[in-house]
Amino acid sequence: MDGASDFANGIVLLGVPAVVLVPLVVEGLKRLGMPSQWATPAAVVAGALVAALAEALTIWPQIAPGVRVVLAAIVLGFGASGVYSQTRTYRRGRSADHARE
Repeated sequence: MDGASDFANGIVLLGVPAVVLVPLVVEGLKRLGMPSQWATPAAVVAGALVAALAEALTIWPQIAPGVRVVLAAIVLGFGASGVYSQTRTYRRGRSADHARE
């Protein structure tokens, strides 16, 4: 790999790769009502924040517990909202199927 690929693949915030975290944050913001045309700027800002936090953790390791709480809230919260909406969509589909029978 070249240096740019190594750099992009190496941004990890407390074990979560930025390539996973940034799209999760942007999708969560869209589900909260952010217009789709703001997705690209939101991705850039989220990427910058993740990279800045990753760098800050190397300089100030004592902030790790706070960053861990914020990261867990984002990952677990947005993950749970996705599971909830998928379950709701699945149940609606099954209800419609039963109504047809």
